[in-house]
Amino acid sequence: MPGPIKQAKQSRTVIVLLLVVSTAFASDWDRSVALYNKGEYRAALAEFQDIVRERPDAAGAWYYIGLCEFKLKRYNKVELPLSHAIDLLQIQSPESADIAGAWYTIGISHFLLNEFDKTIDPLKRYIDLTSKARRDVDPSARSALARAFFFLDRYDDAVPLLAAAREKTAPVEKNADRVKDAAANNYYLGVIYFKREDDDHAIQALRDAVNGNPTDAAAMELLAESLMRKARKANSASSNAVWVEAAETGEKLKLIRDDDKTAGIMGRAYLGAKMFDKAVPPLEKLAKANPENGQAWLYFGIALSRSGQMRRAMEALEITIQLVPDSTPALLELGYVYESDKQYQQALRIYQKAYAANNDPSIKETIERVRALASQQP
Repeated sequence: MPGPIKQAKQSRTVIVLLLVVSTAFASDWDRSVALYNKGEYRAALAEFQDIVRERPDAAGAWYYIGLCEFKLKRYNKVELPLSHAIDLLQIQSPESADIAGAWYTIGISHFLLNEFDKTIDPLKRYIDLTSKARRDVDPSARSALARAFFFLDRYDDAVPLLAAAREKTAPVEKNADRVKDAAANNYYLGVIYFKREDDDHAIQALRDAVNGNPTDAAAMELLAESLMRKARKANSASSNAVWVEAAETGEKLKLIRDDDKTAGIMGRAYLGAKMFDKAVPPLEKLAKANPENGQAWLYFGIALSRSGQMRRAMEALEITIQLVPDSTPALLELGYVYESDKQYQQALRIYQKAYAANNDPSIKETIERVRALASQQP
């Protein structure tokens, strides 16, 4: 059995060795963290991996490995080291904020991989832990969770989160990224309300989306469509302002996306607003770009007719009828054009076709009226 002096020497030797190991570990740790803080993530990753090979229970090193993978945008490699870090931290330091931080990073990684079903649980854990600890929840976590629900068609879960994010966004927010993020949340909220045919709420959300991101073509398009649907449902004098707003939205959309779809929005909105002269150019563009689309030619013909361009209206509506022979709206509009031009025989022929296709008693009355006019012509 060793004597007291020998035991003392052995103890001092162990202490010295522990100090050397601790000092070496601290040096490696400081170097690794410094590399991470400088943005040298590959080098930092290699250092932290060396640490866990020597110290498999180093929770902080596992945590940083996950962060390095995240910074390197290798999102599919984030969960494993961070899950290991969480397991160790729950034993070594159960109150550590890094547990919540790890869940956040795992959730965001899945979101960025479009793995929306795997996004939900980690972000819910992050929000729950952070809220219980009375720390501020990162707005991006709520946004990502809400959008994950949105992309999974879980609208009932998405709406409260999106609406809450909308309420918490300050009207005077200056941070450009946050403003754009809030605009995106408003867009997704607007999409849900639009699908539910709740145009009042959809319009409110989509207006905010466009105000936050004036170059968001999708938000502008949906806003215009929602406005027009609301105007059609109202079908009253008060709806004219809604049609006009839809047309103005179409004009703004044209500045960033001048295509057939935008032309269709503008044309239909101007028709609804009874601004027929302004409806003609976009509807002409739409019709000529879609020569086989009877609906496009019908709208074009109506715009020409109502703006007094009767000859051109006849041509457009005749094309419509060639494409859609039994279209009652096209036949009635063409009959009206011929009647307005006092070509009563032609009008009578067209109205009779409309009646044959529809058997509407009001059309029969029109036929009798035009027949009387035709009989009075020399």
